[in-house]
Amino acid sequence: MPLLDMKLKRLQDLRKRRPQFAEIYDFHSGLCTFLQQHPCQWLSVSADLSQWEPRRKAGFPLLTGDALQIKVEPAGKFITTLAEQLIKLGQQGKDELHRIVQAQKAETLPIEKLLIACLEKDRAPLEACATKLEIPSALLEYVCSTSLGYGLQSWIEAQGRPVYSDWKEGYCPICGGTPSMGELAGDEGKKMLHCSICASDWSVTRLKCTYCGNEETDSLEYFTAEGEAGYRVDICRKCSGYLKVVDSRELGAGLPMDVEDLNTLHLDLMAQKEGFVKGKRDRKA
Repeated sequence: MPLLDMKLKRLQDLRKRRPQFAEIYDFHSGLCTFLQQHPCQWLSVSADLSQWEPRRKAGFPLLTGDALQIKVEPAGKFITTLAEQLIKLGQQGKDELHRIVQAQKAETLPIEKLLIACLEKDRAPLEACATKLEIPSALLEYVCSTSLGYGLQSWIEAQGRPVYSDWKEGYCPICGGTPSMGELAGDEGKKMLHCSICASDWSVTRLKCTYCGNEETDSLEYFTAEGEAGYRVDICRKCSGYLKVVDSRELGAGLPMDVEDLNTLHLDLMAQKEGFVKGKRDRKA
């Protein structure tokens, strides 16, 4: 099943179970429906897997900005349409989103530069553009990273959504993104990470901090929320990082992890209340 179909199915199921959060689920369902109706025809990726081996061994992800082949005009139209859809779906940030739309229509939004900055985790171009538009840089980054992520996810799906088992870093082997969630999968509970940007999956050492690489078992722990089987939060007392984890042996395989991330926001609050942070480790370039 295509990833967007999986997301919509899960969101609809969650809305029935938790009607008090209907507004949140409806927003993301609307976003998924929009993406279904606007196939990515503005991004292609030039990546030679046969040339990746030396970089992989050194801990470098596959993609660099040079690998992105962006058709600027269609990409700009997509981002404009996405921003307009977010205005319809959301309750906040409408004026700021309108400024993004106006800048793109005036051809003053550096589309290619911003999308590459999202891939390379270079916030300087995003912050500079946001300052010029007088909007929060986080909002501009959200619009651009959502667009980039959708383009990369379309490319990943075309590759058959491979799982990378020979990559042990805490960041994505394809785009260098941080994981949205972890998963304990299979009969043996192999630990998988799921990229927050391109939705790639890769397996990692179970008893190891995703962010700092700590393997000292006495400082690696986890906690659960009462009455919520199948979810846990891995914590590292060495770097104070945390990662939410789904146990698919209890909840079933094939859940879209970014929806599970949305569904477990209360676990973020619990972890943050205890002083833990969802660590962000800068990946190698």
